[in-house]
Amino acid sequence: MNRSELIKTLLNKSSLSVKDLADKLNINRSNYYLWTSSRSVPKQSTINRLAELLDLKIIWYNKNEGEISELEKNTNIEQNTNDLIQYQRQEIKRLQYENDRLKQNSVESILFSEQEYDWSTTVDIKANLRGIKRRIKKIENIGSLAKHLKTTEEALLPYFDQGRWYKMNDHPINKIITSQSLKNLAKKTNLFSEIITNFKNLGKFFTGDHFITIFVDYSLAGNLCRTICYCKIIESEKITIVNKCKIISD
Repeated sequence: MNRSELIKTLLNKSSLSVKDLADKLNINRSNYYLWTSSRSVPKQSTINRLAELLDLKIIWYNKNEGEISELEKNTNIEQNTNDLIQYQRQEIKRLQYENDRLKQNSVESILFSEQEYDWSTTVDIKANLRGIKRRIKKIENIGSLAKHLKTTEEALLPYFDQGRWYKMNDHPINKIITSQSLKNLAKKTNLFSEIITNFKNLGKFFTGDHFITIFVDYSLAGNLCRTICYCKIIESEKITIVNKCKIISD
């Protein structure tokens, strides 16, 4: 199996929550979603640590290929029985967790306030018969984005053009988002549009603790910054979306 297949297999065997995995492996929570969606591949050392947590080991053929092996265990009947019971308990927890994830679909229910982030934006939205417009009302700590794009905050500010209204697809921020991410965002935009135009009925579902997760890659002068963004719609006099963006690294 390659590294991507190895990490997916190990994650399927694990009964740990995303938070516990992140703490024990010393990684960002976003890595879990990247690995399970094959958008990122972990290091050998990370795979080895997870295998050890599961009382397994990886036999490596080269730096990218390997197989999962059971550690040598006491073969007495009592030990084997205890191992089987523990395995069954872990499988039940894993299946319950996966079932909950499927029920959530593309919408998360982890507390929005608990999501870690490197930078954020607050975006106002207004919709009428002529379409949907947006403006970036507030930005926070975009210096972290500037650092990864090897530029300055001052150079990034025109792309955010804080306070000015634009048609949904004409905002200058799109100029530093990769074409693939823009395609992916278009699909999410359709969902947002439906929520926004029917806000009284649908928007309330995204208040409270619910939010949507979106992967967005930024590019400027050949420099790339990959992020995972947690987007929450807030019900107020006008529609406001808060985006918490976490920079992704292996």
